[in-house]
Amino acid sequence: MSYKVITFGLSDVGLVRQNNEDVWDQVPTIRFFVLADGMGGHQAGEVAAKETVHHLCKLAQKKFNALLKPSLKESYQTLKHAIVQVNKHIYKMSRESSDLKGMGTTLCCLYFHTEGVIYGHVGDSRIYRLRDKKLEQLTKDHSLLCEMMDLGQIHEQQMPNFLYKNIITKAIGTELIVDPSIAITDFMYGDIFMMCTDGLSDLLSQKEMENILNHASSPQEAVEKLVKAAKNKGGYDNVTVVMLHVIKENESENLSR
Repeated sequence: MSYKVITFGLSDVGLVRQNNEDVWDQVPTIRFFVLADGMGGHQAGEVAAKETVHHLCKLAQKKFNALLKPSLKESYQTLKHAIVQVNKHIYKMSRESSDLKGMGTTLCCLYFHTEGVIYGHVGDSRIYRLRDKKLEQLTKDHSLLCEMMDLGQIHEQQMPNFLYKNIITKAIGTELIVDPSIAITDFMYGDIFMMCTDGLSDLLSQKEMENILNHASSPQEAVEKLVKAAKNKGGYDNVTVVMLHVIKENESENLSR
């Protein structure tokens, strides 16, 4: 399958916060993409997110080098191990500086292997896939809300009024050991993968996101409209959206299908 991934990402401080603690980056040569949403006092959240993204990109570049050609299974284990390593690095930083004490960050990432997409996450930053105009959430939040829903203690109708919906149960850097969620899925020409922070997913429903994606003409337009929609609904948090459009090698990036 000869393909390319058209990428556009945007990170916006929103309308309330002073700092932007969201960070995203990519290693285009190996088709690796990562996003983080930091947390912590002062500028500790910003440090956690930047360090996590930078460190993971460096590890990915080293481990997923095209010359090594790791198998899909090997790549799965490699990504999991890399996230565990990054977690230890951030945890160590937070223990060594009083200014960074207690810092942490969410994380989500995607790696396009020749045989499938490997994706991982920690926290409540999300990965979605739009296929045949249907938007599907691939990740499942590591959050108190999600855990309580799984236990049947909260129902979907009660979600908007749940007081602790932003409490996450896993983060990068808050504990010495972390167990990231890693999975593999397929990809096809025309697929759109989207990574976002909760600054988007807390304010827009999946249906609203799907509608914007289906009416956008390019990844850039889709991202800009999603960020604008979140800000129109209050923009209470930093908003970051990264769009990845899989197309044929010689095709243009038009989203209209």
